[in-house]
Amino acid sequence: MASPGALGIFLEALPLAEVRKFARRADERDWGTVWFPEITFGDAFTPAAAAALETKSIRLATGVVGIWSRSPVAMSLTAASLSQLCAGRLILGLGLQARTYVEDWHGARYVKPVTAMREYVTILRRVLAGESVSYQGEVFRVKNFQLQIPPPDPPVPIYIAAIGPKMTQLAGEIADGVLGYFYSVPYIKNVVLPNLRLGAARSGRSLENFDLACGLPSIVTEDESGLDLIKGQVLMFATAGESSPFYAESFAQAGFADQQHEIRERVARKDMQGALRIITNEMADAFTLAGRAGHVRHRIDEYRAAGVRQIVLNPSPPGIYFPLFQGHFPEGVEMPPFSFPAYLKVIGDVIDTMGRRR
Repeated sequence: MASPGALGIFLEALPLAEVRKFARRADERDWGTVWFPEITFGDAFTPAAAAALETKSIRLATGVVGIWSRSPVAMSLTAASLSQLCAGRLILGLGLQARTYVEDWHGARYVKPVTAMREYVTILRRVLAGESVSYQGEVFRVKNFQLQIPPPDPPVPIYIAAIGPKMTQLAGEIADGVLGYFYSVPYIKNVVLPNLRLGAARSGRSLENFDLACGLPSIVTEDESGLDLIKGQVLMFATAGESSPFYAESFAQAGFADQQHEIRERVARKDMQGALRIITNEMADAFTLAGRAGHVRHRIDEYRAAGVRQIVLNPSPPGIYFPLFQGHFPEGVEMPPFSFPAYLKVIGDVIDTMGRRR
């Protein structure tokens, strides 16, 4: 469980040598958690293992691993093994991922997502507790499996990635934490927290020890350019209806439903520059942590005041947008050029500026 006020950071799309370097740097700067996503850039567990060998106190989280990418047994074996490298520091973040990822890449059936997540977490908890597990669910089943290594001690906390109400309720009911992304502050107050409470009430518990974590695109700059450089990230999620229709509600709760609709129309016409011009600094500020360090800290305080226990900064390539799934953008749309050195600089600036040297 992350301590109140802890900051997390995503490290993604990096060679392992850079992962090791930045994880060590974040550990030295007293960051609370480092998160490793798993999409197309690499798996989550290998960089987490590399970071475990380089660090002493920072928590290591999969952020997130799709439940259809590995059986519950395979996931439990990997988590139990990795926890031996970082006892008490591992967080297992699980998610559904997009339907196209599941069906096109893994050849799996994306069915009954809330039921599937409930069954998956149920199996994992029992296996990681050292039980002999037989379980017949609607989606997942296991027969006569038991870990032959000592169960993780302390137990590995399980977080669920959630944007929409149903998965958020499930997280409140059965998980140790929830990882959201691109939440606006009003979305947290009006959608996330009420649904977490509903879920917690179903299992008769409070949210006192529950970790509400929220990831946000981040760029820290010495001038006023940060919000302009982050607008491509806003464009991505404004047009991510297939990936998750609930991002639209985050825009609506923040008062930008009309702008989001116009952005989608411009992108459909391949007018990417026109779409970017619709995104004002105020709009970009509502969904990101960008700008001068003082402003970023102010925004972090706003999220904490809204009830977020752990803010997770995602250093974002400056001026970049890219498709989140196949068919996200119209065919023939050119992506902005990506500069790896510029991306590395953003990561280093975020770690050094927002962290604390011990």
